[in-house]
Amino acid sequence: MRQVHEWFLHRGLPLVLTRRVRSRALIERSAPMVGGVGAVISATMLLANLTGDRADLGYVARLAVLTALLVAAPFALHVLHRIGTTLSEAGRRTAALAVMALFVFGLPFADRGFSGFALAESVGFAVLALVAIWLTYLGIGSIALWAFRFAWVQLGALGTLMSRALPLLMLTVVVYFTGELWQLAARMTRQRLWETIGFLAAVALLFMVTTIRDEVRALREDRAEETDPASLLVGTPLASDGDTRVQRTALSLAEQINVVAVMVVSQAIQVVFFTAGLFAFFLALGIVAVPDDVAVLWSSEQTCAAGQPPCPGTWFGIHVAVPQTVVHVSLFVAVLSGLYFTVSTSVDPLYRERFFDPLIADVAVSLAGRDAYLALETRH
Repeated sequence: MRQVHEWFLHRGLPLVLTRRVRSRALIERSAPMVGGVGAVISATMLLANLTGDRADLGYVARLAVLTALLVAAPFALHVLHRIGTTLSEAGRRTAALAVMALFVFGLPFADRGFSGFALAESVGFAVLALVAIWLTYLGIGSIALWAFRFAWVQLGALGTLMSRALPLLMLTVVVYFTGELWQLAARMTRQRLWETIGFLAAVALLFMVTTIRDEVRALREDRAEETDPASLLVGTPLASDGDTRVQRTALSLAEQINVVAVMVVSQAIQVVFFTAGLFAFFLALGIVAVPDDVAVLWSSEQTCAAGQPPCPGTWFGIHVAVPQTVVHVSLFVAVLSGLYFTVSTSVDPLYRERFFDPLIADVAVSLAGRDAYLALETRH
């Protein structure tokens, strides 16, 4: 049964398992996520200080040590998990709690020193740690890892579709050199830009959920008799040696959400790869093709906090050697292209053959395993 549980977790279906199974060693399983989030926050704070006008050496030293510890923490916890047969459960839990304490108290006190404000920040970081534990219980890490592995294996499908999307790229290049767009980007605050991106991302996510939900329903109903579940489970921990037929039962609401989530996240990762590639392309295009005086003319910039325009760019507080307007325009055009990419993938036959059909086939194996697992639980 332990192999069966690991098989479902490896395939991104944690909500098929019982609550008792998902609650097992919850603190130990949550600590790597907490350490990883802390490492990203600490590294971002460190780079923001290093790229600023005046770097505080003491502050940089504290953050550098903290970043190194948080980066090493997930790997150390993984090693402890591997040698779990020789290390007591109490020892692994102590190490996990130490990582969480480093996240909850280390980051605020490294940033603010020992003060009441740092203590208040610790409460916020403690809430983040609790959210990470809750997400681990729901299996978000299992879902994300499976989706990333599948999207990475199917990366060739993305390259094929990007080559077919050259007409879109040529169109967005024309839009990129539009003066009105540069004026909008120059006057748009970073907060409003992220709000706009969030709105477009929500539209794309809603479209993916609707499309994939219909695919899951068709997989469960229309194609239910096309393949033998026993043949799908050959080579898995749930493979059956007998001729016992497994009864297909309706998916619970949690299981439906889980199945749709793994497919949506997998496709969303491909969309993020595509959008990030276009963002890098437009950044390079803006640096090469748009001189600073032309950027100022198009955007009608008057002044900025650093003095004369064009204003220097920032990325999550990290100063970059690219004007802020170029960053905004490149990000905005890339996200619009990502939304178009999301819609076009649902109707492109080549993308469906290279990416979506293998995804459906992989989920079919997981659902066959789910039916066999429930039948096994019923017999025991």
